[in-house]
Amino acid sequence: MHEKKETNRNWLNDYSIEPIFFKKRLYNSTINYLKKQKYIDYSKIFFLLNSFTVKTQPVCYVLIYKNKIVGFVGTIFSKKQFVKKNYLVCNIHSWLVDSSHRIASSLLFKKINEKKCFITVLSSLPRLGRTFLKLGFKKFIMMYKVVFIKKIFYKSIDPNFEVLKEPIIKKKNLNKKFNNLIKDYSNKKFKKFIFKDNNSKNSCLIIGNIVYKKKFFKTLNIIYCSNKKFLRKNINSFFQHIEKNFDVSVCGEYYLTQNESLFKKHGNISMTKSKNIYFKRIPKNFTFDLLYSEVEF
Repeated sequence: MHEKKETNRNWLNDYSIEPIFFKKRLYNSTINYLKKQKYIDYSKIFFLLNSFTVKTQPVCYVLIYKNKIVGFVGTIFSKKQFVKKNYLVCNIHSWLVDSSHRIASSLLFKKINEKKCFITVLSSLPRLGRTFLKLGFKKFIMMYKVVFIKKIFYKSIDPNFEVLKEPIIKKKNLNKKFNNLIKDYSNKKFKKFIFKDNNSKNSCLIIGNIVYKKKFFKTLNIIYCSNKKFLRKNINSFFQHIEKNFDVSVCGEYYLTQNESLFKKHGNISMTKSKNIYFKRIPKNFTFDLLYSEVEF
């Protein structure tokens, strides 16, 4: 028994885990490794490594065997508030290890676990589900709903509402949180706008991304909504105005439970699909959104 433990200890000593910070030590070596690997689209990973960077947190971790990188896990760190309490969140967007070293692949999670943070995995391959469960994650089902919103469904545009887009919203007196979100999502691929009721003066900040379904259905997927209650109450007026302002025919959302859905009362044609996602160290009363994740890339 003692001899077996010693053998395992010697085997582990051949591997090490290194945190990689944006454009710091081993960053270029990691980029070179990612360019050569054949498992995941390099351009997608490169975009994420250059997005949502935090100076004090690594953009990824690498697995090293005898001074050579043989594995990688991509991380997006952020701070989120649930019931007025701040939490460090790590979203894992990519995980790959050379085939001859996959016996050591779980070591990549060692340093992340030491941070005692809320960890999310939103785009895991189906075959990795059991692995995440063994690593202490809990499985959830994420729903994706799309609603067809073309103006044939409406008699007229509701004049009491408006959409304020960039650069107008940058001139508004927004709070620090919203200003930081707009800054972090400054890439032109994201749509940032305020949907406003001019009568009540109520509004919500929306962050979304436009994609094409079946190559020709222009779709606005919602990444974040600051006031879900307001949007649910006025969802049909919202559909009218985004169809007009962004020339989209479909709107999409992601949620965990039906009660969280923004599109519960819409009356239009819709479709849903589901996928498994994984969480570890779930905060109490947490609310789900796609901020600082890779789902929309």
